[in-house]
Amino acid sequence: MAMNWDVLKSHYLQANPVTQLDSLALNLMRIQLLAQSGTDKSVAQHLVRESQFFIEWMVPNLDLETDITFATELVDLQRLLSRWKLSWSDLWTNEKERQEVAMLAQQWCDFINGQCELLVG
Repeated sequence: MAMNWDVLKSHYLQANPVTQLDSLALNLMRIQLLAQSGTDKSVAQHLVRESQFFIEWMVPNLDLETDITFATELVDLQRLLSRWKLSWSDLWTNEKERQEVAMLAQQWCDFINGQCELLVG
């Protein structure tokens, strides 16, 4: 079954910023867990693509006067996800590289969760 990105985008953009960030953090945590175990390559690959869309949809709605640093960080994450996507098959079959994906996904998840705390706090 094909993913309807337009429907997902509509639902995503209706959510508040904290919920949007939570969705991104949850995807990163799932990528981390799947990369650690080496299971469900296609699910992890889908989560990478979905996370790219989440960032693409979120950044235009940020206030760049107050959130420029955060927007820049999200663009850096977007670039990392793009690099992963381009070499996904090689990354997934190489244990060392897959564990690096897991580590980086965890670091980014922690960063996103910290941003959520700032928004709520």
